[in-house]
Amino acid sequence: MGGDGDEGRGLVAGAMAWAKEQALKLGQAALLAYLLIDVTVYAVLGLVVRSAFRAMRGTEPWEDPRGFLVAAAATWAGNNATRPLRLAGAAALAPGLQWTMGYLQKRCNIGKLLAAFALAAGYGGAVGLLVIGWVVATH
Repeated sequence: MGGDGDEGRGLVAGAMAWAKEQALKLGQAALLAYLLIDVTVYAVLGLVVRSAFRAMRGTEPWEDPRGFLVAAAATWAGNNATRPLRLAGAAALAPGLQWTMGYLQKRCNIGKLLAAFALAAGYGGAVGLLVIGWVVATH
């Protein structure tokens, strides 16, 4: 009877172990991929929670301190629920980021750290603009 629950946990634990192994193999690219996915997840969850809060209460979450705490807790819970998916996504995205960083290094004659920063800054800026656009459009 207890075997069914153990198999489910074993599957998730196995997937997490595989993702961590891939991340260790790919190093800096896997970390960058995880951070980029994490930024996206937080942005999407923040927008979803804000929209739901505004639809339910008619005010913004930051106008009510208690509502802000509820919105922050909902975002945190959603982020924790997606951790295995984010790890697997980072393991899958890392080879592409590693290739892109290598391309930027050769093409622009820059170091690996600067190439990673350029990717992160460009991606973060794009996500930031999308979030600001969404907030302005729905206000």
